[in-house]
Amino acid sequence: MEIREPRPEDAEALGRMHHASWREAYSPLLPAEFWDHATEQGWVERWTANLAEPADGGVASRIAVRDGTVLGFASAGPARPNASAGEPARDRELWALYVRASEYGSGLASLLLDAVLPPGPAELWVFEANPRARGFYAKHGFAPDGARHVFGPDLGSQPEIRMVR
Repeated sequence: MEIREPRPEDAEALGRMHHASWREAYSPLLPAEFWDHATEQGWVERWTANLAEPADGGVASRIAVRDGTVLGFASAGPARPNASAGEPARDRELWALYVRASEYGSGLASLLLDAVLPPGPAELWVFEANPRARGFYAKHGFAPDGARHVFGPDLGSQPEIRMVR
């Protein structure tokens, strides 16, 4: 397994993996019509645009590649305000961490988390109805702090909670 920074030439594989990991994790939580608009090609296009511009110095992104296949990615950076919760509780935020379902329990998510977020204070947002992710983050020292945000109907009015360490 190679953990490395993503490059522009990774955009297609990364977009496909990101879309697939969302389907695996969130299909039971999101309305079926979400997937009409969240096409694999749309995710590839977003990653192509994201990787065309170098990330600023405060952003850390890593992908996990085995035998030429992207199996996961993580990104972290400065904590961002939330529409419902207001200002961040910590300076750093885990923005995203996704691995393919085939890698659940393998330790890959922990490797990616450690690659983008050093030990210490941080925050993240996670779907409240995602016990697997919440349990994973709890093992890494994160706990809910009471902040909550509810997405609009396009994301099934799913609530997410902030976890901090």
